[in-house]
Amino acid sequence: MQKKRRQVIRKGNVVVFPGTLERLHREGRLAMERDLHQEAVRNFESVLEIDPEDYTVFDGLAISLYEMKEYERAKEFALLAMQNQAGDYIEILELYLSISIQLQQYDEVELTIQGLLEKEIIPQHSLQKFQYLRELNSRLSTRYEEPSIEEPSITSEQFHQMGSMEQQEFLLSLQHQKLQPYIPLLVEVIEAEDMLPVVKTYALMLLQQVGYQESLAVRKYHFETEVNPSRLVSPEEDQFIGEVQFLAKAQFEKDPTASELVVNLILKYSVLLFPFHWGPYTAEEVAGEYVAYTKQLLYGQQTTESSLLSFIRSVDEEMES
Repeated sequence: MQKKRRQVIRKGNVVVFPGTLERLHREGRLAMERDLHQEAVRNFESVLEIDPEDYTVFDGLAISLYEMKEYERAKEFALLAMQNQAGDYIEILELYLSISIQLQQYDEVELTIQGLLEKEIIPQHSLQKFQYLRELNSRLSTRYEEPSIEEPSITSEQFHQMGSMEQQEFLLSLQHQKLQPYIPLLVEVIEAEDMLPVVKTYALMLLQQVGYQESLAVRKYHFETEVNPSRLVSPEEDQFIGEVQFLAKAQFEKDPTASELVVNLILKYSVLLFPFHWGPYTAEEVAGEYVAYTKQLLYGQQTTESSLLSFIRSVDEEMES
């Protein structure tokens, strides 16, 4: 009996070996799950180079490009994903509207949500998300139309009633706004005992952006300090964090996946813990623990669980939850 041959794909003069497309799909989705969005985009784009009509990668491209803040391209692929029914339609629609808000296309967002509600297209379990997007869109569009207003668009009580993701999205939306009316709220967020560390980070970065010079008490986990926001150095520019990333990345010179992951893990921690580092450890010690943690995540390689590694793991798992 003759053995069935797998089909060989040709792209111009280049032969694409059997299993290549499946591998690219698999590696792209895995990279997305690990927040390695540049790698995910590379894999999905390689799929389209081989098969331009493979619409199954459109949703992944939209999500990863959004995470990379490439909003124009992300919106293009989100639209293609919806048109070709790639991925969960309602989730992609929510992403499409979030991208449109980032692009300040407020009229389009309002008209789209209004039409969806009138036609009762949105499932009951997703209504709250779309209503929040509509309210956020309305607040942002009003601020652009009336830039002279000196009152904040929400009260402290309203902010505290938001979920943590809504709080983060709201603070991110203030990056290019007039921050003066929001300073009392930002100070309150930073000094609150029950506020999540990542929410405090966004509030602190906004005060740093506006040059706020009053001393503030910042508490995160077991760390506590007094800071002057105007004198803080962002994680991307922090020399110690940069040294940790350099030392850890150097251990994975021949492993680009591990190299990108370890750099992202360190940056995620530094953003969540901002303005703190890792405590009384040298850059070499911190980098060594991140190398060990990265090998555990990627390859299941076990190592001795130090107190620093345990804390690094708990912080990373909190950000994933």
